[in-house]
Amino acid sequence: MHILVAHDGSDQAGKALNVAADIAARFGGRLTVVTVVPDLCLVSEEIGPEACEAVALSLKKDAEAAMKKATDQLADRGVRSELVVKEGRPADMIMAAAREAGADLVVIGSHGKHGAAKFLLGSVSAKVAEHAGMSVLIVR
Repeated sequence: MHILVAHDGSDQAGKALNVAADIAARFGGRLTVVTVVPDLCLVSEEIGPEACEAVALSLKKDAEAAMKKATDQLADRGVRSELVVKEGRPADMIMAAAREAGADLVVIGSHGKHGAAKFLLGSVSAKVAEHAGMSVLIVR
C-alpha cells in the first residue's frame, strides 16, 4: 500500500502524518509526504519577478527542511517514506503528487495553517476528497 500524506507544518497535518504512519506500519506500506509551497507570484502584483523568485526559493528551502524532520521521524519509527515538494495551489498539487506517486490513499488534515482562508477559497481537504481519483482519509 502506498499512502500520500499532505503536510503543511500545522498541528492538524502532524496528526494526519501520525495516522498515515500508523496505517503504513500496520499494513507494511510506504509513505510519500508532500508539502506545497504557494506560488506567490500569481497572487501579488506588488512583488517584482526577482524578489518573487527569491521569496519562493526561501519558502521552498524552509519547507524542505521542515519536511526532512518529518521524514526522519518516520524513519525512526521504521516507516519508509519519501519527500515531495510542489509549488502551486495546494489541492491541485496534492492530487498531482498522489497520481504521480501511484498512491492508493491520500491522508490529509481537516484544516491546515490557513484555516480561515477556507471560507473564501474552500477547504483544501474538501477539494481533494471530491476530486481525487483514489480514497481520501481526512483526519480531525
